Amino acid sequence: MSVGVIIPAGGSGKRVGLKTEKQFLKINRISILERTLLKFNNHKEINEIVLVLPKSRIKKLAPILIQKYKKISSIVGGGKKRTQSVINGFYAFQKHHNIILIHDCVRPFIEKSIISKTIKECKRYGAVTVAVKVKDTIKIVNKTKILGTPNRETLWHTQTPQGFKYGILKESLDFALKNKIWDTDECQLVEKLGKDVYVVNGSYYNLKITTKEDLLFAKAIIG
Repeated sequence: MSVGVIIPAGGSGKRVGLKTEKQFLKINRISILERTLLKFNNHKEINEIVLVLPKSRIKKLAPILIQKYKKISSIVGGGKKRTQSVINGFYAFQKHHNIILIHDCVRPFIEKSIISKTIKECKRYGAVTVAVKVKDTIKIVNKTKILGTPNRETLWHTQTPQGFKYGILKESLDFALKNKIWDTDECQLVEKLGKDVYVVNGSYYNLKITTKEDLLFAKAIIG
């Protein structure tokens, strides 16, 4: 059983409000991106990593990262949308893998056990996503008017990694490419094909660093 990982890191990170892309911000002298790479590079079940970077960063960073993280086989440029970046990464693998994981580059606190569990459940189901149960009551709102309150027991907050058997992911990405569907979530593409996706219990510490507040939480966790 061979496992490949795509790490899309081609975004601008504008929501953090800083001049540099958020994935390159350093916390205690280690960038968010490298903290994420370490988790997958050191995991014994991961065979190959494809990294997607902003095109302007590749020339400078590619030689350094490939030398430092031995499981990185390719570094490719990102597209305008996330799914385009994932497609670029998918077709850059140098080997065939039974399972492909996709992980947000700005989720540096992913745990080894959750990566293992995602691979295990992907073998069983074919398509999975890490998620945690929603803790707050959710309201459906139109402008400022509440339209309804869905049952909290059925609501989950999705995270990454997401995992797919090779054939399922290829079919969904080819479908997206053909129909120009650029959903932010690969699971949505699989759902559009009428296939089932299952949940793997994640962790509330598996934080996605998107805003300045998230960055403060990340510093507190590391500190």
